[in-house]
Order: sequence, then structure tokens, then C-alpha cells
Amino acid sequence: MKTKTLILALLVLFNLLVIPLFLEILYLAGETGFTVAWSVVRERASQNPLHGYTVLVSGHVQEPWLWLQVPLGLLTLRIAWTLFRNRRTGENDSPESIKSVGGGQYGTAKWRTSKDVSRTLEGLAGKLGGFVVGVKKKPLFGAFDAWVDKADTHCLVIGATRSGKSRRIIMPTIWMLGRAGESMVVTDPKGELHSRSKTYLEQRGYRVVRIDLRDPHRGLRWNLLQPIIDAMGNGDVSAAGQAAWDAAHTITYQRPHQGDPIWPQAQESLTAALMLAVAAEAPTGSKTMAECYNLLFELGGGDGEKLDEFLRAFPPGHPARSAYGVAGLSSERLRSSIFTGTAAQLRLWADPAVQWLTAENETDVGMVGNEKAAVFLVIPDERGVRNVLASLYISQCYQALADIGNQTGGRLKRRVNFLLDEFGNIPAIPDFDKKLTVSAGRNIRFLLAVQDVSQIKTRYGEAQGTILGNCATWVYLSTADPETAKMLSAKTGQHTVRTESHSSSSRSSTESSTSESMTGRALLMPDEVLRWPKNWALVLQTGQNPAKLRLPDLSQWPADTELKASTVEKRTDTGAAQIPLMGVLSKQQTPPPAPKRSSRGAPSPRPVPDAVFDEEDEPVINKLSRRKK
Repeated sequence: MKTKTLILALLVLFNLLVIPLFLEILYLAGETGFTVAWSVVRERASQNPLHGYTVLVSGHVQEPWLWLQVPLGLLTLRIAWTLFRNRRTGENDSPESIKSVGGGQYGTAKWRTSKDVSRTLEGLAGKLGGFVVGVKKKPLFGAFDAWVDKADTHCLVIGATRSGKSRRIIMPTIWMLGRAGESMVVTDPKGELHSRSKTYLEQRGYRVVRIDLRDPHRGLRWNLLQPIIDAMGNGDVSAAGQAAWDAAHTITYQRPHQGDPIWPQAQESLTAALMLAVAAEAPTGSKTMAECYNLLFELGGGDGEKLDEFLRAFPPGHPARSAYGVAGLSSERLRSSIFTGTAAQLRLWADPAVQWLTAENETDVGMVGNEKAAVFLVIPDERGVRNVLASLYISQCYQALADIGNQTGGRLKRRVNFLLDEFGNIPAIPDFDKKLTVSAGRNIRFLLAVQDVSQIKTRYGEAQGTILGNCATWVYLSTADPETAKMLSAKTGQHTVRTESHSSSSRSSTESSTSESMTGRALLMPDEVLRWPKNWALVLQTGQNPAKLRLPDLSQWPADTELKASTVEKRTDTGAAQIPLMGVLSKQQTPPPAPKRSSRGAPSPRPVPDAVFDEEDEPVINKLSRRKK
């Protein structure tokens, strides 16, 4: 602050002593010429350092000097505001003002300066996009600029409810990525991110896709069985099985399981088997998750014998029969409970809106890796039952991007950014810790926004450490969680400070002593983390000291004028009918053509007749029903 006060004092002296000299030169130049006037004034100033003030009070330059005071006064006030505004915003409040002493006996942590920050963070200029983590101090005559993390690293944003994660970080980051032309996948709890970004991105040549889990009729449709269907069509049974198991795992473990692990394992097995059966054998138009639920509902009742016989009717080697193995080996007494538990997990597809959403595929999950595109997943913030669909989409999208990258040397040509707002409210993504570990090398980056770190522990358990460790940049806004505050305090590090101790004698009021010593103190204590000031961000980067950066609301960004809200109309084609799998199979008379062989020479999944029909072309389902009667 002393330096800033000195600068302001020098500006005042410049106005009183130097400007009058320039005005005197102009005054004399009209009579003697500029060269002579310059020599005369320089001679007078050398003899009297206060000659400028003498000229000012003499009167002949007062009038032009007074006219100059209007712009000069405004400039001085602007500088004064820039220099002293930190008192109002809290930049110089404790604990940043606590000075380090000694030689680092208890720690050498310190707050980063702007020069230090510039070594790992960049400005808005340049071709690369990045995650916005702060705003630079605006120079007197410069343009707005921000601090941006453009490295191939992941970012963790911690902010309690109403801390402004969306308006202070995610929206500015979308704006920044749009300038750079990088693709993005965004979870959007309120739909506001899509509304504010759609027009801006489309004007920059983006393909913008909205998948709305709150109100499906305001977005495109997405069939989560499509990767399985495509793999089956290409004869890649292994890829189809892996896609089915990934989806089944997400659905099964959307909530933590306790007790004997055989129950969720068997339910996962049954879900994967249903997906593979429907993807391989159902007629076109019925290859959907709703048909998986219908199949389970129709045949899984009672003791589950009908469904058991149906899945065992597939020939050996069929992926559906293989996937059914864990559930199929269970005893008859347990099987009905497994079927009931699986039905409870698939009950989401009893919802007509979800059935409609997942009945057709109108978007390619891998398009963000092939073109300039932005996908917005609108997730309900009032009910979490549909959020598992967001986890499924992100998982499938990542796998599609990995496949694209494998065709180009393991790395995507266009960088893809996952901006996962309210990441802690999304059911666990399969093997997310492993995805996070290798994705940066694939040119894929993740921004994870949570309310506190305990949300990650709740969803991912022991994988929490790997997930947090792979986020090289942490941006803290606020929290109400004491454990999160302790973790952040520890990450800021310790520095050496001076302490004083006072002692006095009870016998005499004049006998007292004061001693000084050194001790260690965290740059931020946990209680100070909990009281972190608004509109500021605590930025922690691997291998660096912490930084305190200004991070205001979107209304103070140039992006606010470019991100204009738009409306999204409901679709009118909401009555598309589905063909029930059970009805089709019971009416089908002509067997489909023989299976084609894949490029690897392995046969594709066997068609419906071998799995569902007997020698008399009567559906096995019908015979099973008749036996029970």
C-alpha cells in the first residue's frame, strides 16, 4: 500500500510542478520559437526546482492549467480508485497481510504475485481455449483480460450452493472455449447454460445439441442402446458386450450398495443380458431400453422361470446368454429377488417421457470429437432419478472419443472439454478415475464442479483420492463443509510467522516482560477458508503456491453482452409409437436372414429364430406361457 500511495503522490506533484513547465514552454514559443522557449524554461527549472509552481501562481498559465484539471482530475480519481479499491474488496484483509519471517524454519509457503501466476496461467489471447479461473487487474488503458488454465490438465471447482459456479466460472469458460473453437460437453442443471450460449456458439459455427432430461420434448432424442446396436451390426460382439456391461454397471450402481455383493453383481448381469438380447434380436423400432423393461416385466414375474428359460433359450456363445451367467447361476429362490431388484433399477423406463427420449437416436455421441460441437445435458436439479442418464451419456461419449482418438494416434485432433456442473449429484461414471488419468493425453479435459469434496467420496469411494489427485488445478469459491475447509487449509501450505508472548507479575503491576518467537501457520486456517470473501477465488495448482484472484459475476464480463438468452420451444412430434417387442415376436412368422460374418471372421450374433423360435416357428415365449398354464 505504501508504494501505491507514493505513486498517487507523484501524480499530484507532476500536475503541480511539471505540467506548468510545459504550458510555459508553449506560452513562450509563440514569441521566441520552441527551441529558445525550451532552453529558457530548462534554465529556470534548473535554478529553481519549484519553478513550475512559481509559474502556476504567477497567473499567465493558470487558465489553460485549470482547463486541464477536468481530464486530469478524472484520471487521478480513476487511478486512486484502482489503487485503493482493495480496501473495499478485501484484497489486503487478513490473513494475506500476515508477513513471513525467519528463514523458512516452519514452512516457505507464500501468496503468488501476478508474475508468479503468469508462469502457469495465460490470458484470453491465443488459439487455445481453457478453464477461466480469475480476472486480471484491468490496466488504466488496457482491455479486459482473465486468467485462463490452458494446459492439458483437469480442474476441480468447489463452491457451495449459490456461490456462483455457473456464472463466475462455467459461463465465462464456455465463452472462452467458443472463442477458441474447442468442443464441449456441458451438464446444465437449470438449462440456463444452453439458453445463454446457444446463439453465441451457433454464430461461431458450432453444432449445438440439447438433450433435456427434465423436459425431453425440448431437446433431441438419444438411444443409449445405439453403441450396442452398432457394434452388433458390425459383428463386433466384444465391443457390444463391453458397451452393455458399462451401461448396466452405471444403472446398477447409481446408488451405493451395502451388504452381499452378489446382489448388485447379479442385477448387473441381468441388465446387460436384457440389453444384449433386445439389441441383437428385437425388430427395428423396438431396440430400446423401454423394451428391456417390458421384457423383464412380462417374463420376470412369479418365480422368474419364464425369463430364465427365455434367456437360456439363446444358443451357447450368444452375448445375451453369456451375460446372463451370474444371474442364471443363482438359485430359484434368489432369482425372483434378483429380477425384482433389477426391475426397480429399470423403473425409470416406465416413465413415458423417458421412453420417448430414448426410443430413437438423433445425435452421435462422438460428434464432439469430429466437428466443432457443444452438447448440453439439461439435468433436473429438483429430482435426481433421471440423472443416471447423464452418467450414461458421458460414459458413452468418452468411449466414442477414445475410439476416434485411437484412429489418429491416440490423441484427438480437436480438444474436447467436459464441463460437469453439479458433478457430485450425477451417479458414478464407470471407471471414472481411470478415464481421468489418461484423458488429458487424449486431448480431453474435465472440469468438475462440486459443493464439497465429500460428494466425490460418496459417489466414488476409494477412487476419490485418484480423482482429486488428477485435478491439477483447484478453484475454491466457498463451502460450508468443515472437512473440505481442513483439506484446503492443508493444501495452502505453512509459512513461518512471528508470535509474541506477554507475562506479568501478580505482585507488581510494573513487572512485565514480552518475548518473541517463531512458529508455523497455514496460509489459510480452516475457519478463514469458511469465511473466504465473495467475488474472489482461491486457486491451487500442483507444485505452486496458492493465489488469490478476483473472480466477479458474469455481469462484469464482456461475455455478458455476447451470451444472450434464447428460448427453446417444445417439439410437436411427441407421439411416436413404439412396437412392443413381445407383440412382434408373437406375430413374427418369417425368420430373418442368416447372420453375416464380421471382418474378423467371427459370426455375428445369431438371429431371432435360433434364440426365440423352435422348429415349428412358434415363439418360445408363447410355449413358456402355455406351460405355466
